[in-house]
Amino acid sequence: MSGRPTLWDRVTGAPCTVPQGTVLLGRYQIPQGGRGYAVNRTAIASGSYLAAGARGWELRHGAERWQGDFGASPTPTPLAMESIAVIAAKVADLRDRKAPLNEWSEVAPMVNGVSQRLHPHRLEDHLRAELGYLRAVCRAPHARLRTEHVLVPVSKARRMTWRTVVHLAAHSETWEARRLHGVEPAQLLTPVQVADHDLYENRVVSTLLDRLWRHVLARIAEIDAIDSMIRQGQGLLEQAEARPDWRQKRRLYTFIAELLQHDDLSDRIEQRRAELLALRGALAPLRNSELRAGIRGPYTGPPRLRPTNLFDNDVNYRHCRRLWDAEVASRQSSDDRDDLAEALTTWCRDFAYYTLILMLRSLEQFGVVPTTTEGPGIGEPGPRYTYRKHDVRLDWNRDDTFTLLLDDDPVLRVVPVPHALTRQPEHLDQHLKALRRSGGAEVAVLYPGELVERERMPPDQRIAVHDAAGTAALPMMVPVSPADLGSMGRLARALRGVLDERIMLEYPARVPRGVAGDESLARRFGWLDHRDGQLLVTRPPLTNEVEPLDAVLAGLRTRADAARRQGDNQEEINRLRAGLLAAVDQVNKLTHCPICSHRPENPAANFTVRDDDTYRCRCSNSSCSTVWELRRCLSCQARYSVLIVPSSANRPGGHGDLLDDRFSQDLLAVPCWHNARSYICRHCGVCPESSAQTCERCLLHKPLN
Repeated sequence: MSGRPTLWDRVTGAPCTVPQGTVLLGRYQIPQGGRGYAVNRTAIASGSYLAAGARGWELRHGAERWQGDFGASPTPTPLAMESIAVIAAKVADLRDRKAPLNEWSEVAPMVNGVSQRLHPHRLEDHLRAELGYLRAVCRAPHARLRTEHVLVPVSKARRMTWRTVVHLAAHSETWEARRLHGVEPAQLLTPVQVADHDLYENRVVSTLLDRLWRHVLARIAEIDAIDSMIRQGQGLLEQAEARPDWRQKRRLYTFIAELLQHDDLSDRIEQRRAELLALRGALAPLRNSELRAGIRGPYTGPPRLRPTNLFDNDVNYRHCRRLWDAEVASRQSSDDRDDLAEALTTWCRDFAYYTLILMLRSLEQFGVVPTTTEGPGIGEPGPRYTYRKHDVRLDWNRDDTFTLLLDDDPVLRVVPVPHALTRQPEHLDQHLKALRRSGGAEVAVLYPGELVERERMPPDQRIAVHDAAGTAALPMMVPVSPADLGSMGRLARALRGVLDERIMLEYPARVPRGVAGDESLARRFGWLDHRDGQLLVTRPPLTNEVEPLDAVLAGLRTRADAARRQGDNQEEINRLRAGLLAAVDQVNKLTHCPICSHRPENPAANFTVRDDDTYRCRCSNSSCSTVWELRRCLSCQARYSVLIVPSSANRPGGHGDLLDDRFSQDLLAVPCWHNARSYICRHCGVCPESSAQTCERCLLHKPLN
């Protein structure tokens, strides 16, 4: 590489100067072809993620150095990381085998082995068996006697040493009086024997207690996440019943069946939660025990303990050593990777693989039909689909981002950022500021995030990290997790939004002017308009309205005249005719229902033309009756698309998690939080009701100048 060293910014899709300070994990990569880069003195190849150990990163290139970190806790919960690692391993196998697309779509993007996770953990069984011995050590730990010198009144002094005399001579404040024969002391520095609990064995037990406490809390959080996922699955059953299209019902039922395979899950969850809460209650008082008060620091030695008299001959300490060995074995079996930098790099790649599975499942969830059988490949044209008679393609880019294309035109870049944004709210504003953009292509940032994390955030931050209306300066923020069944519907709503928005904004269909006098076609046909030198198809024509087209076009033909050097315009007329028919087909596609995929026999019947190049269409399928339309924003004057599904037509909007529950993927513009009939502009984020300042979002939202 020549010139100043740069990094590849996956969010912007362009090279950038090397940042410093706290950055997003997984956002930056070494650019393709980059040489001479080293992170924490370890050389890394081009295309590698900027990832390092817990104490931060130091990037070197020649004599130049940059330093930074990823914050306190950039990774999500162990449950999410373990489940995503299992999913990523399946994806790697599919990629290596070049498996067909249907095998990719069968991978479930959720917590793996729910039933197995509800089994008692081996460490918890050991803890219950050894709890009495651990309690005995914490309450009555062994100690060695240590000599300390303390000031005591003369009447209580029993021993004196040379330190006593030196201290008395140097500290006159300990004198009672000064006599002719010398000093009469009031206090003396006297040696006393005190119990010292800061032993090797006690530091081990104290560290063991901390690890057991963290394990129990993590397991309780894991059980709560599984319980929430099960309850979400039961809610999805109601959504499946309300779907008008049998294909969507089948997809949802299959997804729920993968989760709810056992009827006794709720009972097992409650049983395991009760057991873990009992362990937490037993460990809590030990954290304030005499042993913990006498320890000056944790044990930082090797996992294998050295033999000592206490560990070998005292029954309580011997059982604590057994519990220590069980805890070490459980951690080593769950994570064999000692190199944190390598683990973070692997995590970045795993999250990208998980995102790919989420996207494949989300596309099919809202009705996109695959037209090819080949699976995705890095750097190659991806799987093709059809949606509302348009071609859709999903490409897997070499920087582990994804591009969604509509009729071979890129409409969305999806960037998996494996940084748990909502787990460390103290850095959230800084990260969001770094994500601000100035226009350009549509970008969606997927990041690992849990519902409980968002529930603890203030309203303005919660809107910023998960709001379908968004702001013009931020990319779409989509939190996902294998423990959150709303992730797939949430991502499907984002993908539907960009696809339907692009399809619906193609109205009216434009035909470039190519024949003199073609403006007369607009006077002849009611489905045509002439504006700015172009013909516009403003509504689907009836069959009998298209039949006279050839005869009218024939009247625009001019014969060849050699004397005047004027040629025949038949070729231009043919191009005009093809353009008109293509525009008619384009407008007809607007009438295909985005919910049930119904194609009306008479497209013009349910299509209503409105002012300002907007329209309204209703599905002619009586079991669906969905409405989709274009509206014009009163604030920025941009047009935006609206989707109204009868089952949720009267539901107001809200923050992103409420939208997941109320609408899932069946939504384009977000309804006003106060008035369900008004919709928030997707471009500027302004609600038509904002002047009334009647809802929380209107008070928080500040339109951009």
